[in-house]
Amino acid sequence: MKNLGKLSETEMEIMEVIWKSAAPVTVAQLLNIFDNKDWKTSTVSTILKRLIEKGFLAKSMHGKVNFYEPTLTWSEYKKYENQTFLRRLYNGKIKNFIATLVEDDDLSQDDIEELKEWFHRKDGER
Repeated sequence: MKNLGKLSETEMEIMEVIWKSAAPVTVAQLLNIFDNKDWKTSTVSTILKRLIEKGFLAKSMHGKVNFYEPTLTWSEYKKYENQTFLRRLYNGKIKNFIATLVEDDDLSQDDIEELKEWFHRKDGER
């Protein structure tokens, strides 16, 4: 997967809306969705431009209107973020992450049992 830029909180908000949309979106549609934010057209346009530069969006023009659509799905983004997180903090190993949760008492016995059952089910699906 390509190397994506980091999303700010506002960029993530906009991407969540775009990911949920079934079709490419326009600045006007986003302004309507985020009408409680009191954003200007230039604000949304700047955010969308940054999202294109970071590799999250593609822009196409139909008539005089720009349409924006994601370059990856929500699922692909989650996978990318998980891999980045694990590489950066846990040497790329999920075991190291889980070990930290166990050692820091962040997993209850119920959590551990639930994970065991989940792994057992997943192993049975193979």
